[in-house]
Amino acid sequence: MTMFAAVVASFGVAVGLALSGTLQNFASGILILLLKPFDVGDNIITRGLEGTVTSIQIFYTMVKTFDNRMVIVPNSKLSNEVIINISREGIRRLDIEFKVPNAVDFKQVKAILDKTIDENKDCLKTPERRIGLSLMELDGYKININVWVNAHGFNDSRLRLQEAIMDELKNGGIKLAGM
Repeated sequence: MTMFAAVVASFGVAVGLALSGTLQNFASGILILLLKPFDVGDNIITRGLEGTVTSIQIFYTMVKTFDNRMVIVPNSKLSNEVIINISREGIRRLDIEFKVPNAVDFKQVKAILDKTIDENKDCLKTPERRIGLSLMELDGYKININVWVNAHGFNDSRLRLQEAIMDELKNGGIKLAGM
């Protein structure tokens, strides 16, 4: 009888250990559904991946990365890790920094940047943008641009704005450092 009790107890411990991860995922899934740190359609960064939440299930959450990979993340991992919800606020700040030779007049560059940003459909009028010198070096200075764009489509907005800035600076006769 002692041997039978030991086998049953061992089996119970083994089943308990096997289910512990599943039960953690279940409890975490309930917490995620109740507390809503993110919703379906939100863009999140967690565990080294960035993508859009496509489904929240009881045991796992599905995230589609921006390069079209479907990642299935156990909910226990999401409830015990830092989650950055990059779309919840609806807008994001886009930061661009580039270097200009000292011979180039900052006011001329700033005027071109202001015009380019004003004409760019992705850049929001509020919150207000910032353009300024971020670093002065012997061979040039760095300009830092902070503009606000919609959170969804952030990377596309960044690419379009950088291309427009490059084109307008070239059209204005301004060469960037290293060009």
